[in-house]
Amino acid sequence: MDRHKIQLDRHKKKQEYKSGSYKRKIAKEKNKRNEEVVAKSRRMTDYMKLNVSPDINDETCSLASSSHPQNYEDGEKISEIVEEVLEVSSTPAVSVGLVLNENICSENDIGLWPENMTSSNIDYCIKIGASAFQNCDKDIIDNKSFKQSDRHSEKNFTRKCQTNFFERKTRNGEIIKRSWLCFSPNNGHVYCFVCKLFSQTRSQFTHGGYCDWKNAVTRLVEHEISKNHLNSVINLAARSREVGRIDQKLTEQAEDEAKTWGEILRRLISVIVFISERGLAFRGENETFGSPKNGNYLGILELIAKYDHFLNDHIKKNGNQGSGHTNYLSSKICEEIVQLIGKKVFNEVISRIKHSKYYSISLDSTPDEGHVDQLTLIFRYLEENIPVERFVAFMPNQGHKSKDMFKGLDTFLKENDLDIQNCRGQSYDNASSMSGKYNGLQALVLAENNLALWVPCAGHSLNLVVQAAAECCLSAVSFFDFLEELYVYFTASTNRYKVLTDCLKRTETKNPILIPKRTKTTRWSCRADATKALLRGYKEIKNVLLEISENKEELGKSRIVALSLYKKMLKIQTGLYAVFWNDILGQVNKTSETLQNPRLDVNTAVLALKSLRSFIGTKRDSFEEYVVKVAELDDFVEYDSETQRKRKINVRLSPLDSVQTPEIEMSSSNRFRIQSFLPVIDQLESSLKQRLDAYKLVDNRFGFLCKLDILDDKKIILAAQNLVKLYDNDLDDQLGNELIQFKAFYQEFLKDDDGKNDKVISQERWMYQLLIEKNVKDCFPNIEVALRMYLSLMVTNSSGERSFSKLKLIKNRLRTSMTEERLNTLALLSIESDILRQINYEDIISDFINTKLRRKLIKV
Repeated sequence: MDRHKIQLDRHKKKQEYKSGSYKRKIAKEKNKRNEEVVAKSRRMTDYMKLNVSPDINDETCSLASSSHPQNYEDGEKISEIVEEVLEVSSTPAVSVGLVLNENICSENDIGLWPENMTSSNIDYCIKIGASAFQNCDKDIIDNKSFKQSDRHSEKNFTRKCQTNFFERKTRNGEIIKRSWLCFSPNNGHVYCFVCKLFSQTRSQFTHGGYCDWKNAVTRLVEHEISKNHLNSVINLAARSREVGRIDQKLTEQAEDEAKTWGEILRRLISVIVFISERGLAFRGENETFGSPKNGNYLGILELIAKYDHFLNDHIKKNGNQGSGHTNYLSSKICEEIVQLIGKKVFNEVISRIKHSKYYSISLDSTPDEGHVDQLTLIFRYLEENIPVERFVAFMPNQGHKSKDMFKGLDTFLKENDLDIQNCRGQSYDNASSMSGKYNGLQALVLAENNLALWVPCAGHSLNLVVQAAAECCLSAVSFFDFLEELYVYFTASTNRYKVLTDCLKRTETKNPILIPKRTKTTRWSCRADATKALLRGYKEIKNVLLEISENKEELGKSRIVALSLYKKMLKIQTGLYAVFWNDILGQVNKTSETLQNPRLDVNTAVLALKSLRSFIGTKRDSFEEYVVKVAELDDFVEYDSETQRKRKINVRLSPLDSVQTPEIEMSSSNRFRIQSFLPVIDQLESSLKQRLDAYKLVDNRFGFLCKLDILDDKKIILAAQNLVKLYDNDLDDQLGNELIQFKAFYQEFLKDDDGKNDKVISQERWMYQLLIEKNVKDCFPNIEVALRMYLSLMVTNSSGERSFSKLKLIKNRLRTSMTEERLNTLALLSIESDILRQINYEDIISDFINTKLRRKLIKV
């Protein structure tokens, strides 16, 4: 194998430590090469005619060529070469095609300029810029300023020029520098740079200088808005475009080089965004182009290069060169760009939260693959007229105690300048450390801000309702254990699983038959999926179990288990529970999906839970209907109770029991209804009622907003007054009057077909959209604030659960060594991908250049 074709990974090389003499030798050779490059480079004087003054001696003439030597190292920026050339060309020894006033070029004092500026002088000053003549340093102004005495003051009081004259403060508090104002150390007066060059009228700012410091603030404002000054600024802009630059060729070459690297960065950023929003890994085993193990980042670049000649040429020219070569293809540059993008997305989320002002929070924790406990933080606020929930960070190892979690939350809010007093809601799961009334996290937040309403997570609450109902009686527990046994039996053997899938594929039905599912997982819909799979394939699953139990080639233990499961499927109560739980859990699952919508508001969530409770109440008298459905499902044998022998009373051992009233004989169907069917209905209804009581506080405060149509004016005024008392720092007494007027306002839009009914949204959200879209927020400011606070209330902790799914995808078993900063960045880019796609690539390139300047040698 040709040793020149072997491409080594630069990270696999063993680091070598050179001696001091070797380093000095290399430095000496580099300096020699740089001097040769500089000697071969053309001078600026080669591009223009030189007018040398007759009184210049040989010593001054040699300044352009014998100035202090410069060591141009590899990778030096073109701007540094331009600065050195400008420094040489602006010395008084050589006049580059311009007849300049000696004071202008030597002292940079605007007060020494001649009254009549020549065209050459004007061009020179434009090239130099006003900043070279400002002289706004505090020490210079204090020592050189003209002192103005106050004649009307009893004390000997003098005024002088101030540094704040060179700045102007706008009405919104921003500071704008007066780049046109220049100070003359010679006479201590100030001048206008642009008017001095182009103004056709005489004034103190053009001739003699201005020194009336007592009225300077007013006079400066009058001057900068005057017509003469504005015309001079326009003339300066036009003249600047006409003046040719002495470094034109170098500038064009620098611009071409910058454009080339800009195109490279745009392609790199596109690939990074593509990988980040999908949560994929960047690097592989090596960083070698052409290797199949170089990772997703370099692999995608290679794929694009096949159809992009520009990128293909760059990779061929600069790829696989190792350290010390500027190519922007290394993992270090990739990580820097990832961090810049992540920082930009994070700052965008924080700025949107601050713009909305009011927000709610949600926290939850889970361990990652690296056995680090990650506490996720979610914010809910309004973007324009839409409530959104945003992930901001994973906070590692905060602990499971409420005080530790609150400390981490408080630290994050202070670091990002978010006021906890603007928090209007908080939502957690039902763990005691989170939702504890006295010592939980919600109690600690309420102690800091009593307006941060605690709203229990509706998703967790509904899941607990179903869990309580599934464990309320032995029959229910036995049914879900049977579903788990069925799943384990078929998935534990590939042969049995194949027999089942082949049987299900042969069956032709309208709805696809599903494979048995697990019931003991953390997913909220697992029980609904398991009952649906059993109900759709009831006959097929039963026949497969019978076939396996009669197959003599199967192991005896496997046949016994199959026969046991088959006999359970013959029982009527198994079919009854399958049909009943499929109806109940189907609606519960749909309600749960509705509650997980991040744009849902609290009142709508409460209405969804109430409707579910009403649906469950209607099933109380539907037992006979379920019996009919079971009869259509399959041929069942009997209830369990019909095969059980009745225990006779032993008169000798229990003589007292023999005289007791005999038990009432009930049919097996009626016994199952009383002991197994009705308890589940009762448990579901009571649990839902208990969970709904937790939302009464929110309903008492904001519930009237969705009832404006049916409330009279007195009740609206009373409800508004109660809300103003609670939020006296956010609302005023005009809320009631605004609500009465707004009621008549929005009712006009309810009549239109294009109004509320065009989208399935809550009335509160529709009202807020109406305020924004019709631009009447100024007419109803208190209503806008009240709706904004209400819509920012967190409903569920579903966004936190979704962030855990991304956490397991990003920090998987192959990436456990990932740092916390990188984990937060990649998680933020993946979860908030909609903001990531809105970012301007040019801003990222600009931030990249400003953060760490990249230097590339440009040959002249």
